[in-house]
Order: sequence, then C-alpha cells, then structure tokens
Amino acid sequence: MEIKKTRNNGATKLVLCLAGWSATPEAFGHLEAGEDTDVWICYDYRDLSFTGELDRYRQIDLVAWSLGVWVAANVISPETVLHSATAINGTGLPIDDTYGIPTAIFRGTLENVNNEGMNRFNRRMCGSRELLATYQHFPARPATELKEELLNLYNNISRDKHPGGIDWTKAFGSTHDMIFPTGNQRNYWQGLCPFTEIDAPHYPFKVWKQWKEITNR
Repeated sequence: MEIKKTRNNGATKLVLCLAGWSATPEAFGHLEAGEDTDVWICYDYRDLSFTGELDRYRQIDLVAWSLGVWVAANVISPETVLHSATAINGTGLPIDDTYGIPTAIFRGTLENVNNEGMNRFNRRMCGSRELLATYQHFPARPATELKEELLNLYNNISRDKHPGGIDWTKAFGSTHDMIFPTGNQRNYWQGLCPFTEIDAPHYPFKVWKQWKEITNR
C-alpha cells in the first residue's frame, strides 16, 4: 500500500482516506482541509500492509471509498481510535450479489483490465463526459499494475469475506453508481449506520469542496 501525505504539517488531526481501486491521490486534490488537519491518501493495494504511524494524532477521521471500504475495515488496527468513519460507495462485502458488486461483474472487470477496459471502467465510474474529462487529467497508472492490484484484492476478499471490525459512523451511496449498485449498498448498510444517498456517480467527490463536509458527525 502506498500512502501519499498530501498534507503532513505535524497537525493534531488527520483525515485518513483509503481510495478505491485504480485511483491516485490527485482524485482528491481539490478537497480542502483546515490548518489543524493533515491529509493522507492510501492507494495501490497490490500490497495490503498499512505502515502509517497514527499515534501522534488526537483525532482521526477515516474516509473510505469503493473497495477502500473493505481495505480499511481489514487493515486498520481495531485498536485505532477513530473520531469518525465514513464509507462512500462501498461495503464490507464488496464481491456479493446482494451486498456488493455482483460476482460476475467483478470477475468481468478483472478479466478486462487493459487500456480499453480501463477507458470503459472510467466512463462508467464518472457517468458524464464532463466529469470523465476532469478525471482523465489525473495521472494514470499502468494497466499491468492495476490488474495486479485488482487480482490481489479479489483473492483477499474471496479468501476472507469478513466485513472487518470498523464501527462505521455513516455511509454515502451515489444514486447514479454504475460500479457498486446503490440498492446493494442500501441492503448492506441498513441497520448498521446512517446511509445517505447523494446525486452523483461512483466517483462522487466533486459533490464536496472540503473534507469536513464528508467527515462532520
């Protein structure tokens, strides 16, 4: 796992963001944080080891997107005290016909991780030409690397279908999500934590301008 410390000024608060598969830190670059808040973006899950030192922060707000929801729940130590934990367009059972991405669709995505397959995936993730044009300006990772990442996630999720130990504060689900079916998200979060539907595609972060809009309790 890579950790990009986009703000690392020795602040007392931390926004810890676990990105979705194939994402880069630039996808979150427009989100502003207060002067008292550091921001770390975790991505590239070819290796699921989390090596960040969190002890010095007195407040940690976790934000996890897409497959990053499962990653967060399974790699963040249960001993880590979280001020808030927000899941966005993901669940703790991400390969599941009822509570996640349908198994056949997940496998189909894995079988088609190449340049053309990623173009199709990004179109579905962004939902509109305008947002896709913005997303395509972010640095693209090599398709071979992305396939290794998704295969590692698939193998680990299939081997351990435990939803993890995080006590989620809230979850957001996009009404136009063409990657992670909104209804399946709704099924999963019902009774676990407040679930709010937002008017956005799978990549929803243009809905917000500041991290605190996501993390506020």
